Amino acid sequence: MLKTLSLRAGRAAGLALLILGGPAGAAGYPDKPIKLVVPQAAGGGTDVIGRLWADYLSRQLKTPVVVENRPGANGILASSYVAKQPADGYTVLVSGISYLAFNPHMYKDLAYRPSRDFDGVSLLVNTPFLLITSTNTGIRNLDELVARAQAQPESLNFASAGKGNSTHLVVEMLAQRKNMKLTHVPYNGAAAGLTSVVAGQTEVMADVLNTAAAQARAGKVVPLAVVGTQRAASVPDVPTLAELGLKDFPLPGWYALVAPKGTPRVAIDRLNAETRRFFDDPAIKARLQELQLEPLPSAPEAVAEWTERDSATWGPLIRQLGLSND
Repeated sequence: MLKTLSLRAGRAAGLALLILGGPAGAAGYPDKPIKLVVPQAAGGGTDVIGRLWADYLSRQLKTPVVVENRPGANGILASSYVAKQPADGYTVLVSGISYLAFNPHMYKDLAYRPSRDFDGVSLLVNTPFLLITSTNTGIRNLDELVARAQAQPESLNFASAGKGNSTHLVVEMLAQRKNMKLTHVPYNGAAAGLTSVVAGQTEVMADVLNTAAAQARAGKVVPLAVVGTQRAASVPDVPTLAELGLKDFPLPGWYALVAPKGTPRVAIDRLNAETRRFFDDPAIKARLQELQLEPLPSAPEAVAEWTERDSATWGPLIRQLGLSND
């Protein structure tokens, strides 16, 4: 999949440079600061990747890219704000699967609609997840988890960062595909959920790789599978779900850059071209590897494609679970 995205990105690169007439083109764009809106508080995972991108583009464009944090309401505050901004290329949002593909199914009166209000700039990164279990279960691999859950329905509790969160839905999707009945225990944040698995208060969780792998390497939890495109260097012996037979399992943690609907194509293409250069920069590559994030270079159109695909994938599950925050 990443190879396909890279090929698309390469074609888009040539088109963008023709349109722009080279890096100094775009009829003077940008000629004033760009605002990058982040739907999370400073220091959060989305904020870290957003500031990394903003700092790089500030240097490349020789124009300030100013980060503005607008946390709250599961990304609705930031998303609805950006949807109402002028479509002039000077406001960009770090969005992601929760805001683009989950929220429309969870809120009846959502203040924004992805297809109506946003143009894609580029996919950004995927945050792999790690499926883990408590050490006191005796479970050592996915087959053993499935066998236990099928033999003793609802006897295993799984923790999450909250109802409707990616950490919740990914386990529900896995349970559905493996015919398991697990009991959901939502916590107020991923840290509390992970702590419960370490303490043996709950048995299962799917948490972001960067956090869960540290606990696995310390022997405090047992890693079962990577939910990502490839094995992780931090837990190299742990197979991906694809290796375990779930080849079409959706990625629950991707992020993208979007701009208000109607943003000039010349601005979209310039930002997309610089984002591809961002991924090619050696220092950025090293930092993303350190953060255990998978780069997703793409054409602008890929954002809408991924949003539509994942909305169709996760929407039925959200409705089936009765997850409405209205």
